Amino acid sequence: MPLKASPAHRAGCAYFGGFYVGGQAGIADYNNSWTDVGGFSKFIDDGLPNVVTQSSRGALAGAQAGYNFQSGCSVFGFESDWAWTNAKASTHFGDGDSFPVDTTDQVTPTSKMRWFGTTRIRAGIVTDNLLLYVTGGLAYANFKRETLYVEDDTDPFSKDTFTSSKTKFGWTAGVGAEWAINNNWSLKTEALYAQFAKDDSKHTSVNISEGVQTQLRNEDSAWVARVGLNYRFGY
Repeated sequence: MPLKASPAHRAGCAYFGGFYVGGQAGIADYNNSWTDVGGFSKFIDDGLPNVVTQSSRGALAGAQAGYNFQSGCSVFGFESDWAWTNAKASTHFGDGDSFPVDTTDQVTPTSKMRWFGTTRIRAGIVTDNLLLYVTGGLAYANFKRETLYVEDDTDPFSKDTFTSSKTKFGWTAGVGAEWAINNNWSLKTEALYAQFAKDDSKHTSVNISEGVQTQLRNEDSAWVARVGLNYRFGY
């Protein structure tokens, strides 16, 4: 009688192949570089900066999905993820001319990364139950900007607030490890660096000097560290 073929042998390592979905949580170290290209801060007072580098740390949480191809103990796959984050960088500057409280000539640039996502390739090797991989690809995030200029803090008509909201694209690269808990569940940890394209926005003063225009430039990057839990289908 014909014999039924035995299951394909998988080399002495865990199997990560197939489609998977999961959740993630972690932290983002967010860095923002703000430049007043149009010189509106210097128009208000020479003591105000027109270049500011600022950073902050925020939480993130989201989901991911992907597909892995596995040959022996080598893995190649694709993954997309999205995460909400509350990382916000903000710094207040005054010209220092007033004492003890500076109520004139101030600028406060603020930038918030509201969400963050990637679409990446992953390549790695499996040792026993542990997948070690490198990863890289496309990064995208939404940023909300606000720059407050104050000529006289006691006069509500001597303030201008310039705002913008943009979704920016860039690149990301990093490393990770994923541990197979059993045939379907795995726990992963990952570290990524993401760099986003510069963006410019143009604004017009309404209160401080009606009709005067300026241009603001922002450049953003982030380090992301996170842990996740994946469920693999069709094992």
